[in-house]
Amino acid sequence: MSRRGNGRRAVSPLLLVIRESTNMKQVLLLLAVALVASWSFGQTNPPSAAWSGEPRSAEQELLALEQAWAGAVQQRDTAKIDQIQAGEYMFTDPAGQLWTKSRELDTLKSGALAITSFVLSEQQVRLYENTAVVAQRITWTGAFNGSDISGPQRMTDVFVKRDGRWQCVTSQATRISSP
Repeated sequence: MSRRGNGRRAVSPLLLVIRESTNMKQVLLLLAVALVASWSFGQTNPPSAAWSGEPRSAEQELLALEQAWAGAVQQRDTAKIDQIQAGEYMFTDPAGQLWTKSRELDTLKSGALAITSFVLSEQQVRLYENTAVVAQRITWTGAFNGSDISGPQRMTDVFVKRDGRWQCVTSQATRISSP
């Protein structure tokens, strides 16, 4: 509390509520609401955060990372893919085969996997502290060892946040059959 020029003490509005309230439950409820409101407002990014240079939400980061990954596969940018995938990354392809990170990168480098179009849609992100699951539909055009692999698939990627950045630790794809 401070003194005003007229010799009276300035009293905060919160103290006035406490002094005037005879019901302590009301005071505690008011404090709880104020704390929750201040905490929740501080935890959300405004819709314009992606454009203003402010930090993006984890969901936005992951969706942007998925898009960058799709572009890197299409462009055979193995350096970018190496950053996105964790060292222990593994992929289960639609045929049920297990791929390591090194096998995937070697296949892209050799040209055995050639993707000419890669579209992501129906994306859903689930966050669990430092782990995230991204489920999505992918539609690509391309070939593997000369065989056409074009078409829609369901893809699930699991990311872990380490040292301030998201890395994919495992992926699984399932071909969507024609109705």
